Amino acid sequence: MGAFEEYYGFMEKFTDFYIEAQKLEFEKFDALMSCELDRIQKVMKDYQACIKKAQSYEEERIELCKRLGFDNMAFSEIISHFDDDEAIKLISQKDRLTSIIKTIKYLNKRSMDFVNVQLSDIEEAASIYNTKGLADSHLANSNLLNKQI
Repeated sequence: MGAFEEYYGFMEKFTDFYIEAQKLEFEKFDALMSCELDRIQKVMKDYQACIKKAQSYEEERIELCKRLGFDNMAFSEIISHFDDDEAIKLISQKDRLTSIIKTIKYLNKRSMDFVNVQLSDIEEAASIYNTKGLADSHLANSNLLNKQI
């Protein structure tokens, strides 16, 4: 197998993985919006596994680049080692992967925004009571939920 076939084949697997990661990001956002704790817990467990798999793919990509002689090269340098047709295929593949990753980042930001709004709402709704069970007005605005223990 030539360098192009090996590199292109790996990048196809890499892209397929990120397509699955994108689906998981949609699931995570949808689970958060549902406010169903069991569903959120399951998707977050799956998300943690996805992060570990992403790290593994990245390590594999680095090793492949080293083995093919592309160590520490930018993508533009890597494609210069291939003919025009191969370079065009790689550029198309990179553009597709970039688009998927941008979508993942966008969805993740929306998820974080939603969680932050929910936490803010909880903080506002929380009543702080003193030891006698009565609302203590000076504690209500003390921002206790944001303090580190």
